Amino acid sequence: MKKTTLVALLFGAFLASCSDSGKKVEASDAAEVETVQTEETVTYNKIKDGSYLDWRASHLGGVEPRFGKMYTSSASVLVNNGVVSNAIIEVDMNTLTVENFGDDAETTAKLTGHLLSPDLFNTEMYPTSKFELTNITEGTGGFNSSVTGNLTILDATKSITFNANVTVSDNEVSVVSEDFAITRQDWNIVYHTEGDEGVPAEYIIANDIGFTINVTLTK
Repeated sequence: MKKTTLVALLFGAFLASCSDSGKKVEASDAAEVETVQTEETVTYNKIKDGSYLDWRASHLGGVEPRFGKMYTSSASVLVNNGVVSNAIIEVDMNTLTVENFGDDAETTAKLTGHLLSPDLFNTEMYPTSKFELTNITEGTGGFNSSVTGNLTILDATKSITFNANVTVSDNEVSVVSEDFAITRQDWNIVYHTEGDEGVPAEYIIANDIGFTINVTLTK
């Protein structure tokens, strides 16, 4: 195989694992959750001010990027002997903000309404999304943990794995993840997907939705 061909293949593999919305993660069937709780278990369930989730999306090819924040409505982390064993984070989807339009309040409100509509996140029927930890191991790439859990959006629950820095102290637990991206169709978010008949190319939405978790809990 020619060197140039090998380089092209490696570059293609790199692009397949990354997107403008973050490192792509694979979705698989939801895993069983095993709760580890003893008399010594410490529970952290008060959300500290400043906790949020970043979201990112774009039109096809990464053009017209859209981004903003979401906020947690409830969360609970169980710690045994200084190690996180279980965690549930619920996100209030109606807290979703749009930040990419700056001071253009009219366009911001229009996109926000569309994101919350039945076309996309359908928050009237599904007001919350949820991530529930199923496993945590040693991380890579500057992150101390590899986090696996069940992500529920709309009526679908899938298992994903991403890297994060998980820090435990006597007073709080913080989770700061890498920028990662899911394939929205895995969660039945299929509005204006590539290949939809009759939809102009400029209205096609990229398959990836990116997230970054930045959440701190206290006792």
